[in-house]
Amino acid sequence: MLDTAVLARTAPRALDVVTPLGAVRFAARVGGWDVPARPELTWDLDSGARLCRWRSDSARLDVLSGRTASGPPGTTREVTIFRVLAREDVGEFVVEAELIGAPREDRTWESAFTAETADAVVSVGGPSADRLRRCSRAGQHVPPYWSRLVGGDAVERTGGRLTWRLPRVDRGDYAELWVTVAWSAAGGDPGHAVDLDAARVMRELTQ
Repeated sequence: MLDTAVLARTAPRALDVVTPLGAVRFAARVGGWDVPARPELTWDLDSGARLCRWRSDSARLDVLSGRTASGPPGTTREVTIFRVLAREDVGEFVVEAELIGAPREDRTWESAFTAETADAVVSVGGPSADRLRRCSRAGQHVPPYWSRLVGGDAVERTGGRLTWRLPRVDRGDYAELWVTVAWSAAGGDPGHAVDLDAARVMRELTQ
């Protein structure tokens, strides 16, 4: 993802995104490996983003996260991009994002939801199953065989939690999944900021 030799190391910390309605917490599993909450290595980028890394015998997980300058006016947007590089075949790739304490009244879509109070609005979302299949066919972000392996039930919603249960990643291949957290003052519509061009955001965060 990046040449870490030219980056500044920093103290590892969890990937939580703090919003006005509480923290969005992430969890990941690669094959049978439950990825620890705290990364093994962390680097700061000039853009203000950070790169975190975990390693196991079968895979390396890099996570690029940061706040974007682009986005709708009045909306704050932070994007977290998970990238698995398979050293050996891994049987699954699972990512979970949960808004802790999300209000019960929320709006949901296939791969996103919006929670609102009298003070703020928060949206959390990422690619749908169809989007991932289209990326696969286009040779972007995910392996080419995912176009036939990603099922319609690849994304699950449970209240304030989204879970992507994704297919295998063969040895030598990589797969990327991005999750966006956006928020605004009450009456805003940060849901528009969740649908984004992941490649463009990655370029912005790595400049």
